[in-house]
Amino acid sequence: MRSLREESGGQGKLTWIFLIPFYASIQSISVYIPLGIIALGGGVIEVSFAVTAYYLVLVPTTLLWGYVCDAIGWRKKLLYLSTIVSTLLSIALYYSNNAVSLIVIFGIYSQTAAMFAPAFNLLILETLPKKQWEKGYTVTNIFMFIGQIIGMVAGVLWSAFFPITSYPLLSAVFSVAAILAVSKVSEPKILLERRSILWSARGLIHRLTHLPLIFLRLPHLTDFKSIVAMSKKTLTREIPLVFAASFLFMLSANLFFTPYTPYLKYVGLSDSEVILLNIYIVAANAVTSQFLLKRFSGKVSHTTASKALIARAIGMLLGAVFATLITDTRIFYTTMLVYTLLGAAYATININLTSLLYKVLPAGRQGGMLGVYSSLNGVAFLIGGLASGYISYYLGYTTTFLLAAILVFLASTILEIHYKR
Repeated sequence: MRSLREESGGQGKLTWIFLIPFYASIQSISVYIPLGIIALGGGVIEVSFAVTAYYLVLVPTTLLWGYVCDAIGWRKKLLYLSTIVSTLLSIALYYSNNAVSLIVIFGIYSQTAAMFAPAFNLLILETLPKKQWEKGYTVTNIFMFIGQIIGMVAGVLWSAFFPITSYPLLSAVFSVAAILAVSKVSEPKILLERRSILWSARGLIHRLTHLPLIFLRLPHLTDFKSIVAMSKKTLTREIPLVFAASFLFMLSANLFFTPYTPYLKYVGLSDSEVILLNIYIVAANAVTSQFLLKRFSGKVSHTTASKALIARAIGMLLGAVFATLITDTRIFYTTMLVYTLLGAAYATININLTSLLYKVLPAGRQGGMLGVYSSLNGVAFLIGGLASGYISYYLGYTTTFLLAAILVFLASTILEIHYKR
């Protein structure tokens, strides 16, 4: 059997090796931001501001960099640019000495994802023959998870000897390694437009796993009006309901996870323990994701999505219960139970909801529908990130986690009521 490298004309597994240091760097910064803000005197509201700033910049620029991919054809250049930006901003974070500067820099840091996602996902389609796409997606997902875990394992060791505010230096080292590794990437001989991602459900799932925002074009007001009109008709109601379930899923995620690190610090966990818990949930997500993707056959199951949403809601509900009953470092062990449910359920929900989305997109209108879908997700990220800080500060962490659980239960209910009719 010919290898992936042979069948792709040299663009094989080693070519994608840059994903490991790239995602090690990205994950390091994601974990660092709440810890760094707290170390510099900020609290849960400041952490929520950072998350809000990130998505406030990310959502519109995702559209911009997508246009760059279609109009100019940059692939390797955008990979270089995203890793260079990551390097420079990691260094800037290291020299930041207050929470406000971290919030601003993290907002700009969103450009690493905005540049990377459209360029890299097109690169897979353009450099591998169609029969090798599945293998390409699998390899790149594995490298992504390996990179995330390496970045955090290194962070645990780093935080044991150095102050957490120096963690961005480690991210900068990973980013420099990614810059060097990108040189192994070959420019594609044939360029495709981003609409090509719709050629396969697996391709769309992979794209939305990297970044759950995809604008093939700017959505018009008529696109939003059509979604409202569809919700009033039984035959077309499936599209807005899938959008609604996704919106609630994304909203609950930011509502729960944005204040969770400040909560763990509030009850007395060390930086190393917080990073260890992040490693655990990424590992749970990775194991489940690879198990599901290897068996993915294009079938759509609303039942599986609904059950996974319930499991995730139970995990968040347990988080709320434990936040009420436990106020010391024993929360480390209960969080492992919560993260087991959340991490395992995430991949199941993501794959099945994206599959449902792929199934219901009307031919010829995918661009507008995906624009509405991405806009709603963007709004969910912004509301979830911003509201979580204020709710946690004024009403308590238990209230925030409980509200997140209710939203996920509601998403499951929407699917169950519609598909059982």
